[in-house]
Amino acid sequence: MAYNASPITAVISTFGLLMFTKSYLNISPIKHRTLSSIYKVFIVILIVLPVVYILNHFIIKVEWIRNSIIMIAAITALSTTLLCLFSGFRLYNTEKFNKYYLYSYTPYLFGSILYIAAWFSKKYYQTETDGMVLITSVLVTLQLILFSILVSYKYKSIEDNNIKMQVEANDKLATEVEKQTKHLQLAKEDLEYQNEELDKVNKLKNKLFSLLTHDVRGPLNNVSAIIEMIESQLDESELKEITKKLKNEVIDRISMVNVLLDWSYKQLEGVTLDKKLCNLETLFITIKKEFQRMADEKAIAIELDISCQELVIDENMLKVILRNLLSNAIKFSKKGQKVILSSKCTADSVEIKVKDFGLGMQSDWHKQSENNNQPTVREGTNGEKGTGFGLMITKDFVEMNDGEIMCKSEINKGTEFILTFNTITP
Repeated sequence: MAYNASPITAVISTFGLLMFTKSYLNISPIKHRTLSSIYKVFIVILIVLPVVYILNHFIIKVEWIRNSIIMIAAITALSTTLLCLFSGFRLYNTEKFNKYYLYSYTPYLFGSILYIAAWFSKKYYQTETDGMVLITSVLVTLQLILFSILVSYKYKSIEDNNIKMQVEANDKLATEVEKQTKHLQLAKEDLEYQNEELDKVNKLKNKLFSLLTHDVRGPLNNVSAIIEMIESQLDESELKEITKKLKNEVIDRISMVNVLLDWSYKQLEGVTLDKKLCNLETLFITIKKEFQRMADEKAIAIELDISCQELVIDENMLKVILRNLLSNAIKFSKKGQKVILSSKCTADSVEIKVKDFGLGMQSDWHKQSENNNQPTVREGTNGEKGTGFGLMITKDFVEMNDGEIMCKSEINKGTEFILTFNTITP
Protein backbone atom coordinates (compact mmCIF):
# COMPACT_ATOMS: atom_id res chain seq x y z
CA MET A 1 0.00 0.00 0.00
CA ALA A 2 2.86 2.33 0.84
CA TYR A 3 4.50 1.36 -2.40
CA ASN A 4 1.37 2.27 -4.37
CA ALA A 5 0.76 5.50 -2.47
CA SER A 6 4.36 6.71 -2.74
CA PRO A 7 4.07 8.20 -6.26
CA ILE A 8 0.92 10.10 -5.26
CA THR A 9 2.52 11.58 -2.12
CA ALA A 10 5.61 12.51 -4.13
CA VAL A 11 3.49 14.32 -6.74
CA ILE A 12 1.47 16.11 -4.04
CA SER A 13 4.67 17.20 -2.28
CA THR A 14 6.08 18.40 -5.58
CA PHE A 15 2.83 20.32 -6.25
CA GLY A 16 3.05 21.95 -2.84
CA LEU A 17 6.66 22.96 -3.44
CA LEU A 18 5.75 24.41 -6.83
CA MET A 19 2.86 26.48 -5.44
CA PHE A 20 4.96 27.64 -2.49
CA THR A 21 7.79 28.78 -4.78
CA LYS A 22 5.38 30.56 -7.13
CA SER A 23 3.74 32.42 -4.25
CA TYR A 24 6.90 33.17 -2.28
CA LEU A 25 8.83 34.56 -5.27
CA ASN A 26 5.75 36.51 -6.52
CA ILE A 27 5.79 34.90 -9.95
CA SER A 28 2.83 36.49 -11.76
CA PRO A 29 1.82 36.87 -15.43
CA ILE A 30 2.27 40.64 -15.17
CA LYS A 31 5.84 40.65 -13.84
CA HIS A 32 7.17 37.32 -15.22
CA ARG A 33 5.00 36.20 -18.13
CA THR A 34 7.19 33.36 -19.51
CA LEU A 35 8.11 31.92 -16.13
CA SER A 36 4.49 32.07 -15.00
CA SER A 37 3.40 30.13 -18.11
CA ILE A 38 5.95 27.38 -17.39
CA TYR A 39 4.61 27.09 -13.84
CA LYS A 40 1.08 26.71 -15.17
CA VAL A 41 2.16 23.80 -17.40
CA PHE A 42 3.84 22.05 -14.48
CA ILE A 43 0.80 22.62 -12.26
CA VAL A 44 -1.48 21.01 -14.85
CA ILE A 45 0.87 17.99 -15.17
CA LEU A 46 1.07 17.54 -11.40
CA ILE A 47 -2.75 17.63 -11.14
CA VAL A 48 -3.32 15.19 -14.03
CA LEU A 49 -0.72 12.58 -12.98
CA PRO A 50 -2.40 11.52 -9.67
CA VAL A 51 -5.80 11.35 -11.34
CA VAL A 52 -4.53 9.08 -14.14
CA TYR A 53 -2.54 6.97 -11.65
CA ILE A 54 -5.63 6.36 -9.44
CA LEU A 55 -7.85 5.56 -12.44
CA ASN A 56 -5.29 3.05 -13.73
CA HIS A 57 -4.86 1.48 -10.29
CA PHE A 58 -8.57 0.88 -9.66
CA ILE A 59 -10.04 0.53 -13.15
CA ILE A 60 -7.60 -0.19 -16.00
CA LYS A 61 -4.88 -1.92 -13.95
CA VAL A 62 -2.24 -1.90 -16.73
CA GLU A 63 1.28 -2.31 -15.38
CA TRP A 64 3.16 -0.45 -18.13
CA ILE A 65 0.82 2.55 -17.73
CA ARG A 66 1.55 2.53 -13.99
CA ASN A 67 5.30 2.39 -14.62
CA SER A 68 5.09 5.15 -17.21
CA ILE A 69 3.17 7.41 -14.82
CA ILE A 70 5.72 6.76 -12.10
CA MET A 71 8.54 7.57 -14.53
CA ILE A 72 6.82 10.78 -15.68
CA ALA A 73 6.18 11.71 -12.05
CA ALA A 74 9.84 11.22 -11.19
CA ILE A 75 10.97 13.29 -14.15
CA THR A 76 8.39 15.97 -13.33
CA ALA A 77 9.53 16.07 -9.69
CA LEU A 78 13.13 16.45 -10.78
CA SER A 79 12.18 19.10 -13.38
CA THR A 80 10.12 20.92 -10.77
CA THR A 81 13.09 20.94 -8.43
CA LEU A 82 15.32 22.36 -11.15
CA LEU A 83 12.61 24.90 -12.12
CA CYS A 84 12.33 26.11 -8.52
CA LEU A 85 16.09 26.28 -8.31
CA PHE A 86 16.26 28.29 -11.56
CA SER A 87 13.51 30.63 -10.30
CA GLY A 88 15.50 31.24 -7.12
CA PHE A 89 18.59 32.24 -9.13
CA ARG A 90 16.54 34.21 -11.68
CA LEU A 91 14.74 36.28 -9.04
CA TYR A 92 17.61 36.39 -6.56
CA ASN A 93 17.74 40.21 -6.29
CA THR A 94 14.11 40.99 -7.11
CA GLU A 95 13.00 41.18 -3.50
CA LYS A 96 14.75 41.30 -0.15
CA PHE A 97 14.05 37.73 1.04
CA ASN A 98 14.38 35.92 -2.32
CA LYS A 99 18.05 35.12 -1.75
CA TYR A 100 17.22 33.23 1.45
CA TYR A 101 14.96 30.95 -0.58
CA LEU A 102 17.98 29.37 -2.26
CA TYR A 103 19.64 28.76 1.09
CA SER A 104 16.58 27.04 2.54
CA TYR A 105 16.07 25.08 -0.68
CA THR A 106 19.24 22.99 -0.22
CA PRO A 107 17.71 20.16 1.94
CA TYR A 108 14.87 19.63 -0.51
CA LEU A 109 17.28 19.50 -3.43
CA PHE A 110 19.39 16.83 -1.78
CA GLY A 111 16.27 15.02 -0.61
CA SER A 112 14.83 14.98 -4.16
CA ILE A 113 18.03 13.63 -5.65
CA LEU A 114 18.31 11.01 -2.89
CA TYR A 115 14.63 10.01 -3.29
CA ILE A 116 14.99 9.50 -7.04
CA ALA A 117 18.18 7.52 -6.55
CA ALA A 118 16.45 5.33 -3.96
CA TRP A 119 13.53 4.73 -6.28
CA PHE A 120 15.76 3.65 -9.19
CA SER A 121 17.87 1.44 -6.89
CA LYS A 122 14.78 -0.27 -5.54
CA LYS A 123 13.15 -0.61 -8.93
CA TYR A 124 15.99 -1.88 -11.08
CA TYR A 125 18.64 -3.19 -8.69
CA GLN A 126 16.58 -4.49 -5.80
CA THR A 127 18.74 -2.54 -3.34
CA GLU A 128 17.63 -1.97 0.21
CA THR A 129 16.67 1.73 0.39
CA ASP A 130 15.05 2.12 3.83
CA GLY A 131 17.95 4.22 5.12
CA MET A 132 17.89 6.45 2.04
CA VAL A 133 14.14 6.96 2.39
CA LEU A 134 14.55 7.82 6.07
CA ILE A 135 17.23 10.40 5.24
CA THR A 136 14.97 11.80 2.54
CA SER A 137 12.13 12.16 5.04
CA VAL A 138 14.43 13.96 7.49
CA LEU A 139 15.61 16.31 4.73
CA VAL A 140 12.02 17.08 3.66
CA THR A 141 11.05 17.72 7.28
CA LEU A 142 14.03 20.03 7.66
CA GLN A 143 12.96 21.69 4.42
CA LEU A 144 9.47 22.33 5.77
CA ILE A 145 10.89 23.81 8.98
CA LEU A 146 13.18 26.12 7.03
CA PHE A 147 10.33 27.19 4.74
CA SER A 148 8.13 27.91 7.77
CA ILE A 149 10.82 30.06 9.36
CA LEU A 150 11.46 31.81 6.03
CA VAL A 151 7.77 32.56 5.53
CA SER A 152 7.42 33.93 9.04
CA TYR A 153 10.39 36.25 8.57
CA LYS A 154 9.14 37.40 5.19
CA TYR A 155 5.71 38.27 6.49
CA LYS A 156 7.29 39.94 9.49
CA SER A 157 9.35 42.00 7.06
CA ILE A 158 6.23 42.83 5.04
CA GLU A 159 4.49 43.94 8.23
CA ASP A 160 7.47 46.10 9.20
CA ASN A 161 7.56 47.62 5.72
CA ASN A 162 3.85 48.37 5.91
CA ILE A 163 4.33 50.05 9.28
CA LYS A 164 7.27 52.00 7.88
CA MET A 165 5.24 53.05 4.85
CA GLN A 166 2.40 54.12 7.13
CA VAL A 167 4.77 56.16 9.28
CA GLU A 168 6.27 57.78 6.18
CA ALA A 169 2.80 58.48 4.83
CA ASN A 170 1.82 60.05 8.16
CA ASP A 171 5.00 62.14 8.20
CA LYS A 172 4.36 63.24 4.62
CA LEU A 173 0.77 64.09 5.49
CA ALA A 174 1.91 66.05 8.54
CA THR A 175 4.45 67.92 6.41
CA GLU A 176 1.80 68.69 3.81
CA VAL A 177 -0.62 69.88 6.50
CA GLU A 178 2.09 72.09 7.97
CA LYS A 179 2.88 73.42 4.49
CA GLN A 180 -0.77 74.18 3.80
CA THR A 181 -1.08 75.79 7.22
CA LYS A 182 1.84 78.08 6.40
CA HIS A 183 0.23 78.93 3.05
CA LEU A 184 -3.03 79.75 4.82
CA GLN A 185 -1.14 81.88 7.34
CA LEU A 186 0.62 83.74 4.52
CA ALA A 187 -2.71 84.17 2.74
CA LYS A 188 -4.21 85.51 5.97
CA GLU A 189 -1.34 87.95 6.42
CA ASP A 190 -1.65 89.00 2.77
CA LEU A 191 -5.38 89.55 3.24
CA GLU A 192 -4.75 91.63 6.35
CA TYR A 193 -2.17 93.65 4.42
CA GLN A 194 -4.63 94.19 1.58
CA ASN A 195 -7.27 95.31 4.07
CA GLU A 196 -4.81 97.80 5.53
CA GLU A 197 -3.98 99.05 2.04
CA LEU A 198 -7.69 99.32 1.25
CA ASP A 199 -8.19 101.35 4.40
CA LYS A 200 -5.34 103.65 3.31
CA VAL A 201 -6.92 103.98 -0.12
CA ASN A 202 -10.26 104.92 1.39
CA LYS A 203 -8.60 107.55 3.56
CA LEU A 204 -6.74 108.82 0.51
CA LYS A 205 -9.96 109.14 -1.46
CA ASN A 206 -11.51 111.08 1.38
CA LYS A 207 -8.56 113.47 1.33
CA LEU A 208 -8.81 113.90 -2.45
CA PHE A 209 -12.52 114.58 -2.50
CA SER A 210 -12.30 116.85 0.52
CA LEU A 211 -9.59 118.88 -1.16
CA LEU A 212 -11.00 118.96 -4.67
CA THR A 213 -14.72 119.18 -4.02
CA HIS A 214 -14.96 121.42 -0.97
CA ASP A 215 -11.74 123.37 -0.65
CA VAL A 216 -10.77 124.03 -4.26
CA ARG A 217 -13.26 123.41 -7.02
CA GLY A 218 -16.25 125.09 -5.45
CA PRO A 219 -14.48 128.33 -4.46
CA LEU A 220 -12.63 128.49 -7.80
CA ASN A 221 -15.88 128.25 -9.75
CA ASN A 222 -17.31 131.04 -7.61
CA VAL A 223 -14.22 133.20 -8.17
CA SER A 224 -14.36 132.57 -11.91
CA ALA A 225 -17.99 133.66 -12.07
CA ILE A 226 -17.28 136.84 -10.04
CA ILE A 227 -14.32 137.75 -12.26
CA GLU A 228 -16.44 137.34 -15.39
CA MET A 229 -19.07 139.64 -13.88
CA ILE A 230 -16.43 142.26 -13.04
CA GLU A 231 -14.82 141.97 -16.46
CA SER A 232 -18.15 142.50 -18.21
CA GLN A 233 -18.57 145.80 -16.34
CA LEU A 234 -15.13 147.20 -17.21
CA ASP A 235 -14.20 149.17 -20.26
CA GLU A 236 -10.99 148.61 -22.14
CA SER A 237 -8.32 149.51 -19.61
CA GLU A 238 -5.30 148.17 -17.82
CA LEU A 239 -7.57 146.84 -15.05
CA LYS A 240 -9.58 144.81 -17.55
CA GLU A 241 -6.35 143.27 -18.83
CA ILE A 242 -5.47 142.28 -15.26
CA THR A 243 -8.90 140.72 -14.66
CA LYS A 244 -8.63 138.84 -17.94
CA LYS A 245 -5.25 137.46 -16.88
CA LEU A 246 -6.67 136.54 -13.48
CA LYS A 247 -9.63 134.81 -15.09
CA ASN A 248 -7.32 132.72 -17.29
CA GLU A 249 -5.30 131.79 -14.21
CA VAL A 250 -8.44 130.64 -12.39
CA ILE A 251 -9.68 128.75 -15.45
CA ASP A 252 -6.35 126.90 -15.63
CA ARG A 253 -6.64 125.89 -11.99
CA ILE A 254 -10.25 124.77 -12.46
CA SER A 255 -9.17 122.66 -15.43
CA MET A 256 -6.41 121.07 -13.37
CA VAL A 257 -8.80 120.31 -10.51
CA ASN A 258 -11.38 118.83 -12.87
CA VAL A 259 -8.77 116.51 -14.36
CA LEU A 260 -7.78 115.37 -10.90
CA LEU A 261 -11.38 114.87 -9.86
CA ASP A 262 -12.17 112.87 -13.01
CA TRP A 263 -9.15 110.71 -12.35
CA SER A 264 -10.19 110.22 -8.72
CA TYR A 265 -13.69 109.08 -9.67
CA LYS A 266 -12.15 106.29 -11.74
CA GLN A 267 -10.48 104.98 -8.58
CA LEU A 268 -13.66 104.48 -6.55
CA GLU A 269 -12.96 100.73 -6.35
CA GLY A 270 -9.42 101.45 -5.12
CA VAL A 271 -6.53 103.40 -6.54
CA THR A 272 -5.07 101.29 -9.35
CA LEU A 273 -1.53 101.94 -10.51
CA ASP A 274 -0.93 102.33 -14.22
CA LYS A 275 2.85 102.24 -14.35
CA LYS A 276 4.59 102.89 -17.65
CA LEU A 277 7.78 104.43 -19.00
CA CYS A 278 7.55 108.19 -18.44
CA ASN A 279 9.68 110.82 -20.19
CA LEU A 280 10.74 113.11 -17.35
CA GLU A 281 11.98 115.93 -19.57
CA THR A 282 8.64 116.23 -21.37
CA LEU A 283 6.71 116.02 -18.10
CA PHE A 284 8.91 118.63 -16.36
CA ILE A 285 8.46 121.07 -19.25
CA THR A 286 4.68 120.56 -19.15
CA ILE A 287 4.53 121.20 -15.38
CA LYS A 288 6.75 124.29 -15.76
CA LYS A 289 4.40 125.77 -18.38
CA GLU A 290 1.38 125.20 -16.10
CA PHE A 291 2.98 127.26 -13.33
CA GLN A 292 4.81 129.84 -15.44
CA ARG A 293 2.23 132.61 -14.94
CA MET A 294 2.09 131.94 -11.20
CA ALA A 295 5.90 132.18 -11.06
CA ASP A 296 6.06 135.29 -13.26
CA GLU A 297 3.75 137.18 -10.91
CA LYS A 298 6.41 136.84 -8.17
CA ALA A 299 9.37 137.10 -10.58
CA ILE A 300 10.38 133.55 -9.62
CA ALA A 301 12.50 131.55 -12.07
CA ILE A 302 11.69 127.87 -12.58
CA GLU A 303 14.90 126.02 -13.46
CA LEU A 304 15.03 122.47 -14.84
CA ASP A 305 18.02 120.21 -14.27
CA ILE A 306 17.26 116.90 -16.00
CA SER A 307 20.05 114.33 -15.69
CA CYS A 308 17.76 111.30 -15.72
CA GLN A 309 15.39 111.15 -18.67
CA GLU A 310 13.05 108.21 -17.92
CA LEU A 311 11.21 106.57 -15.04
CA VAL A 312 8.65 103.75 -14.83
CA ILE A 313 5.81 105.22 -12.76
CA ASP A 314 2.12 106.09 -12.83
CA GLU A 315 2.36 109.31 -14.88
CA ASN A 316 -0.90 110.83 -13.61
CA MET A 317 0.23 110.39 -10.01
CA LEU A 318 3.65 111.89 -10.77
CA LYS A 319 1.94 114.94 -12.28
CA VAL A 320 -0.13 115.41 -9.13
CA ILE A 321 3.02 115.05 -7.00
CA LEU A 322 5.01 117.62 -8.97
CA ARG A 323 2.10 120.07 -9.19
CA ASN A 324 1.69 120.01 -5.42
CA LEU A 325 5.40 120.41 -4.71
CA LEU A 326 6.01 123.07 -7.35
CA SER A 327 2.91 125.03 -6.28
CA ASN A 328 4.10 125.04 -2.66
CA ALA A 329 7.64 126.01 -3.70
CA ILE A 330 6.35 129.06 -5.55
CA LYS A 331 3.80 129.85 -2.88
CA PHE A 332 6.40 130.01 -0.08
CA SER A 333 9.19 131.69 -2.11
CA LYS A 334 9.89 135.40 -2.04
CA LYS A 335 9.91 137.67 -5.04
CA GLY A 336 12.95 137.23 -7.27
CA GLN A 337 13.97 133.82 -5.93
CA LYS A 338 14.13 130.61 -7.95
CA VAL A 339 12.77 127.06 -7.81
CA ILE A 340 14.77 124.10 -9.12
CA LEU A 341 13.08 120.98 -10.48
CA SER A 342 15.66 118.23 -11.11
CA SER A 343 16.13 114.51 -11.77
CA LYS A 344 19.15 112.30 -11.20
CA CYS A 345 19.90 108.62 -11.85
CA THR A 346 21.84 106.35 -9.49
CA ALA A 347 22.75 102.67 -9.81
CA ASP A 348 19.39 101.42 -8.62
CA SER A 349 17.13 104.44 -8.23
CA VAL A 350 15.87 107.72 -9.69
CA GLU A 351 15.84 110.88 -7.57
CA ILE A 352 13.47 113.75 -8.31
CA LYS A 353 14.01 116.98 -6.34
CA VAL A 354 11.98 120.15 -5.93
CA LYS A 355 14.08 122.85 -4.21
CA ASP A 356 13.21 126.40 -3.24
CA PHE A 357 14.95 129.13 -1.20
CA GLY A 358 11.92 130.54 0.55
CA LEU A 359 10.35 130.49 3.99
CA GLY A 360 11.18 126.90 4.87
CA MET A 361 9.01 124.57 6.96
CA GLN A 362 9.04 121.91 9.65
CA SER A 363 10.69 118.81 8.15
CA ASP A 364 8.44 116.50 10.22
CA TRP A 365 5.28 117.95 8.69
CA HIS A 366 3.92 114.49 7.82
CA LYS A 367 4.05 113.38 11.48
CA GLN A 368 2.15 116.46 12.61
CA SER A 369 -0.50 115.88 9.95
CA GLU A 370 -0.92 112.25 10.96
CA ASN A 371 -1.18 113.09 14.66
CA ASN A 372 -3.69 115.87 14.10
CA ASN A 373 -5.50 113.89 11.39
CA GLN A 374 -5.91 117.18 9.55
CA PRO A 375 -3.64 119.53 7.56
CA THR A 376 -2.05 122.65 8.97
CA VAL A 377 -2.99 125.94 7.27
CA ARG A 378 -0.08 128.24 6.34
CA GLU A 379 0.18 131.50 4.42
CA GLY A 380 2.49 132.06 1.47
CA THR A 381 4.67 135.12 0.86
CA ASN A 382 1.78 136.94 -0.87
CA GLY A 383 -0.86 135.75 1.58
CA GLU A 384 -1.71 132.59 -0.36
CA LYS A 385 -3.45 129.91 1.65
CA GLY A 386 -1.83 126.51 2.00
CA THR A 387 -4.05 123.76 3.41
CA GLY A 388 -1.43 121.03 3.56
CA PHE A 389 -3.68 118.56 1.74
CA GLY A 390 -1.34 118.60 -1.24
CA LEU A 391 1.64 117.33 0.76
CA MET A 392 -0.44 114.58 2.36
CA ILE A 393 -1.61 113.39 -1.06
CA THR A 394 1.93 113.68 -2.40
CA LYS A 395 3.27 111.43 0.35
CA ASP A 396 0.56 108.83 -0.30
CA PHE A 397 1.15 108.83 -4.07
CA VAL A 398 4.93 108.51 -3.69
CA GLU A 399 4.57 105.52 -1.36
CA MET A 400 1.99 103.88 -3.62
CA ASN A 401 4.59 103.94 -6.39
CA ASP A 402 7.09 102.19 -4.07
CA GLY A 403 8.99 105.42 -3.52
CA GLU A 404 10.26 107.39 -0.55
CA ILE A 405 9.86 111.09 0.19
CA MET A 406 12.29 113.10 2.29
CA CYS A 407 12.18 116.75 3.27
CA LYS A 408 15.17 118.96 4.04
CA SER A 409 14.29 122.44 5.25
CA GLU A 410 15.57 125.38 7.27
CA ILE A 411 13.46 128.31 8.30
CA ASN A 412 14.05 131.31 5.93
CA LYS A 413 16.60 129.30 3.93
CA GLY A 414 14.36 127.13 1.84
CA THR A 415 12.98 123.62 1.43
CA GLU A 416 14.06 120.65 -0.64
CA PHE A 417 11.81 117.63 -1.29
CA ILE A 418 13.67 114.50 -2.45
CA LEU A 419 11.66 111.69 -4.07
CA THR A 420 13.44 108.37 -4.50
CA PHE A 421 12.01 105.62 -6.74
CA ASN A 422 13.58 102.16 -6.99
CA THR A 423 14.34 101.11 -10.56
CA ILE A 424 15.13 97.46 -9.72
CA THR A 425 12.16 95.10 -10.03
CA PRO A 426 11.72 93.21 -6.72
